[in-house]
Amino acid sequence: MDFEFTDEQALLRKTAREFVRDVCPPEKAKAWDESDAFPEELFKGIAGLGWFSLPFPESIGGDGGSPVDLTIVAEELGRSSFDVAMCYIGVLISGLTIARWGSEEQRAWIRDRVMTGLERIATAISEPDSGSDAAALRTSATDAGDHFVLNGQKAWCTGAGLPDTKIAMYVRTGPRRPKHTGLTLLLVVNTAPGLDVRRTPTLARHILGTNELFLHDVVVPKSRMIGPLGGGWKVMLSQLELEKILLSGAYVGVAQATLDDMLAYSKQRTAFDRPIGNFQALAHAMADLQTDIEAARLLTYRAAWMLTQGHECAREGSMAKLKGSETYVAAARLGMQVLAGYGFSTESIMSFRYRESIVATISGGTSQIQRNAVARSMGLRPY
Repeated sequence: MDFEFTDEQALLRKTAREFVRDVCPPEKAKAWDESDAFPEELFKGIAGLGWFSLPFPESIGGDGGSPVDLTIVAEELGRSSFDVAMCYIGVLISGLTIARWGSEEQRAWIRDRVMTGLERIATAISEPDSGSDAAALRTSATDAGDHFVLNGQKAWCTGAGLPDTKIAMYVRTGPRRPKHTGLTLLLVVNTAPGLDVRRTPTLARHILGTNELFLHDVVVPKSRMIGPLGGGWKVMLSQLELEKILLSGAYVGVAQATLDDMLAYSKQRTAFDRPIGNFQALAHAMADLQTDIEAARLLTYRAAWMLTQGHECAREGSMAKLKGSETYVAAARLGMQVLAGYGFSTESIMSFRYRESIVATISGGTSQIQRNAVARSMGLRPY
């Protein structure tokens, strides 16, 4: 087995690490989070490096990058913060869905507006009564000739309130039973008449922002339908494995950065006439954490390699997401213990990591859902 990156991938990692150092170090990510700021320089910087075009096929003007390439970028951006990494990942997942299922006109929009960083894409799936059970969504799209009329409510929509953003919204165009049929993906402008985007107060993840969407007779032309009418479930699942892998890459990056911070602190802070990192209780805890991070990293890149090779990797993607998210939570919790009172201060990066980590095991598929997926791959039927 070859664990080496190619020369191009090694350069990509180096460039991404320098980008985080120069454009979005953790201190700046924390400031963005605390001020609910729209980081225009971040999006411009990512676009300037060509990373928004990296995953798209060359046939529509992209660079044809592999899942491994994307995972490298996600991991390095995660060293800034998970939310910074999501500024990249969120656009790509929706964009790749449109590139695969959309019309030529929609692909041209991806090339001219999304790859260049001029516009963004948010995804709206969850609703007040449908989160993990995504197929239970109720937001309706009524056929009205050359357009649909949308009514309903969406919840937990990341990035929907940012400027120059379109929302890839899954709606119900058919009956609710069976629930996996009758779903359709539409592209909705976030300033459309009848659409009310309300920011949800959250503990963290303030850079992109989390939103509720209220739709009252929102008109969407049928030309903005992505994929087949009623085929939205298949469309939704088509980028699921890549999403889990990239989320896992970001978790690995931010968990490693969290450990690096506590390690540096533990070598400088003294107690009882010695650095606190030399006490076995803390040394062993940090050694265990580094082992968990390496395990999460290997699971993530294994799944990325499998997807690159065209292999089925649903099980491996769920394992990576499960391990990566839970490792970030564990890293932030241990970091608070190591930094003690300083970590409890809201001036510290560790307090920011702690706030941000809590939702890691919830968003993008809960730990329980990932365990169910792994168990089903073992021939079990958990309820």
